Parts: sequence; C-alpha cells; structure tokens
Amino acid sequence: MCDVTGGGARSIEMHRYQAYGLTLATPFACADLAPADTEASVDVVVQEGVVAASLRSPVVSEPGFDVAPGSFLRRGGHAGARFLVRGGDRVVFERNPQADDAMLAVQFSASVLPAILRQRGLLVLHANGAVANGRAVLLGGLTGAGKSTTLAALLDRGYRMLSDDVTVLRLRGDGATEVVPGLARMHLTDESASAIGLDLDTLPSQPWRRWKTAVPTEPAMAMGAAPLGAVYVLRSDGAEGVRVTALAGAEKFDALLRCVYGPVLGDEHPALFPLLSAVLKQVAVFELQRPDDRWSVDEVVDCIVGAEGVIV
Repeated sequence: MCDVTGGGARSIEMHRYQAYGLTLATPFACADLAPADTEASVDVVVQEGVVAASLRSPVVSEPGFDVAPGSFLRRGGHAGARFLVRGGDRVVFERNPQADDAMLAVQFSASVLPAILRQRGLLVLHANGAVANGRAVLLGGLTGAGKSTTLAALLDRGYRMLSDDVTVLRLRGDGATEVVPGLARMHLTDESASAIGLDLDTLPSQPWRRWKTAVPTEPAMAMGAAPLGAVYVLRSDGAEGVRVTALAGAEKFDALLRCVYGPVLGDEHPALFPLLSAVLKQVAVFELQRPDDRWSVDEVVDCIVGAEGVIV
C-alpha cells in the first residue's frame, strides 16, 4: 500500500494490485486481486471523484453502462458506485449513497477491469482458460454452460489455471496469440463445488454472488502467458452423449464473437480486429455439446484431454 496526497487534500491510502500483467492502484481493497510489489510502476490509477450519470454521446447504452470510443461508464447499484474509465489508465468513481467497499471491489474486478483491458488494445473474452504442455485451451459458452466446472475438472487432471470468466488475449512479438494469466479465483455453484469434492464451509462467502461460491486457486495458477491452441464453446442440450464439432468459416467467427466480453468499437482501438483475425487464423474452435439431464463433466474433460493429446 502507499499514500497519495495532492492539492492540500488529505492522505489517501492506496492499495497496489497485479492483474493481467498490469499494476493497479485503488483506494479500496480488492480481495480478488493479487498484491503487487510496492516498488512496481503503476499502470492504472483509480481515484474517487465526481462522475456523471451518463456519457454525452454513447455509441452503446444499456441500463448498467454506456460505451463510447475511449470511455466506459459503469452504473452500479445502491451499494456500488459509478465508474468512469478513460484511456485504459484512468478510472474515477463516485460512490452511491449506500456504497460498500466489498461491492466496489466486485464491480471493479467484474466489469471495470475488463473495460480497462479493452481500452488498452487487448481482446477480452467471456471464457475460462487452462494450460498443459505449453498449450492453452479456452472454455466459452453461455452462463450456466459449465465453464467453471469444466475448468475445475481440468485442474484436477493436472492443467494449470489461466483465467475464470474474464480471459485476455494478446499478440506476441512473433505474431502468435497468447493467453494472459488472470485472477487466482474461480466461481462455482454449490452443486458443482460439492461434486468435485470441495468443502463449502471452508470457502469464502460472497453474498452478492448468491448462486456461486468463490474458490481461491493460487496454487493452481500458471506462472506466465501461454500460446492459445483451441477454444471449446460449451452447450448443453438433450443429447444422449458428449459431441465435439469443429467449426469453420462463418460458424467459427460467430462462435468466437459470442465469447467477446462487452461491446467492441472499431474506432476505440484498431489493434483489436487484427488480434481477432489472428485468433481466427491460428486457433481451432469447437462446439462441445453435453447432456443437460445428468452429470457429464468427466466425459467433457475426457474429450478435451483426448483432443489435445495432453499428458500431465
């Protein structure tokens, strides 16, 4: 932590965190983020101030947020805050009347941090990532498709974790696409956590995520970025067994686009589209269908491990 003062204002205690290769300084604690070296250069500063209720000319406007080139406004609930992100390195927030620091931290890691990453020219996906034998796989799909449960099962098979829910891709110097390690925590339903042998009584309580439990994953985290080899888009249906279908052309593009986290504006950061194009050229994309009337995670993982030829 460090103290920041200026303009005769009182000293404000700042917390430094490391996430997705960035050092962040925030005036509230964020339990989901890893502490950063106090000597590290800060990439993103979060400060309290006045934030308007809306952007002047948003390109995209939803009840919870506005987006314009270079600007993202997140409107939190009564226990949260309004966050304004500009330029990928500056965040100003204004607390709502019943704001709670724990809720501010949740809003920051869940929706503000992805906006920061997008503004910095990274491709952010709503997906989970794991790596084995130097090759990363991503798990996409709608909420409830089984992404986090499948990730937990892959970790049990010897994979290392890269990300849960928010996955970040970037281009290496040689043009390959790689996955940047994210937060050392995943969120599982109580049913899934119990099914893979976790003791719910020992896990952190998160009242704002009533249907999921936070599972710390520090020991299972990958130490660095890994080249992306495949994306599996999970889908549950009435099928009797697990089926894997390779996608190509428009189907591949549509499947990947559905995984993109939040609105992407063409004039916000031109590098995003070459990055998306590189993923389409370099990475295999599969649809993985599973039965919705029984536990099938072991079969799903068998398919992924078999297709990847992983030995761990």
